[in-house]
Amino acid sequence: MMKRSPTRPLLAPSLLALSLLVTAVASVSPSALASSGDRGGHHAPPHADHHDGHHGSHLEGHRSGDHGRHHRGHPDDHRRALFERAGIDDETREALEAARTEHREAVRELRETHRQRIDEILDDEQREALATARQALYEEQRQEWRNERRQAHREAMQQRLTALVDTWQLSDTERETLREVREAIYTDMQALRAREFDSREERREAMRELREAHQEALSRILSDEQLAEMREAIEPRRRHGMEKHGRDGGKGSGQGASLND
Repeated sequence: MMKRSPTRPLLAPSLLALSLLVTAVASVSPSALASSGDRGGHHAPPHADHHDGHHGSHLEGHRSGDHGRHHRGHPDDHRRALFERAGIDDETREALEAARTEHREAVRELRETHRQRIDEILDDEQREALATARQALYEEQRQEWRNERRQAHREAMQQRLTALVDTWQLSDTERETLREVREAIYTDMQALRAREFDSREERREAMRELREAHQEALSRILSDEQLAEMREAIEPRRRHGMEKHGRDGGKGSGQGASLND
């Protein structure tokens, strides 16, 4: 049985978190979402396919592993440290550097020859059409990657929330109430997105009012303990985002503090 204290301070979870929570409670079972937990890692976003291959000139410098690009400092410093650790003598280092220079020059010449050949085949209009098509394809692939990543995050969060809500052993009436809250949140969010605002401040104020209304609806259903458990369930995926966005949106809504206190 869930009890509410009328004087307790309200938490301010985001609209997305609230929507996911009540969606999980309303009708989704853990078994229905089991397959979403085996996705593994996320693929890197696609990169524009520039057919001139501008990355070729520095490929050899990172042959020891793509992680080299994440190290601070010049790539030569990383390579030097690698040679030191491997015990490579100076003579061998010079030979490797000479081979690397030859490779870089050969790639440069090959790229230039290839570019000239392409210029002979394509006219200006065809080149422009290819460039436009390449950029459009890149944007489509990148958007698809973003959508897949966002969906994976939502499914993972919903799976955690579903498992949590099942431990609460809610009655049918309570589940129905949460379902109604879910529908209200979804409808309100769609209406808010469709509205036009004169300023960011006006949009922010409308979002704050909507968030307060939704959290008040949940506060009539869930106890302090249950809301705290919900916060813990959503926090692993949201901590970084809350810290990033809390500075510009948290003061007006209290959102930043409420999830991290």
